[in-house]
Amino acid sequence: MQTRKTAELATRLIALRSEALREVKAARNKLAAALTLGGVEYMDDSASTQLDATLLSIMDLGRPLVWIADAALLPAIDGRMMEFMHDHVDGAVFHGEGDHALAELLDAELGRIYLTDTLRTAVFTARELALPGGRVLYSPGRAAMPGGPDQAARSDEFRKALKDL
Repeated sequence: MQTRKTAELATRLIALRSEALREVKAARNKLAAALTLGGVEYMDDSASTQLDATLLSIMDLGRPLVWIADAALLPAIDGRMMEFMHDHVDGAVFHGEGDHALAELLDAELGRIYLTDTLRTAVFTARELALPGGRVLYSPGRAAMPGGPDQAARSDEFRKALKDL
């Protein structure tokens, strides 16, 4: 009886993970070039509401790359994530309410890590970090919070900030 329940649970977990991966792949298809300015391509991946999708976009784009992400991700950055960032990202700008001490620790370890209050300021900071021939990727890596801007509003805010560069 216990073996049957375990098998049923495993089957259900595999199905849930497969469904989540389909959602990640669907979100990746929404990555779009928003602007090229000064030899830097600005990419809008605001539809990536899961960290898995963001990481795949980062790998697809290659270096040089500056990543703009939601500050709510800061506590989730562990050793494996730091290694990934070291290998794939030349700088990162987190925006929103976040732990400044965590951002400083991450900067001490990786360098070129910033925390800003707004997405607009993050875009301007990323412009300063970007290298000619490189890209700036806006990919929040998490779902919109209840009461906060949805994916379309985040995309609009990013694109509005780009117009002011």
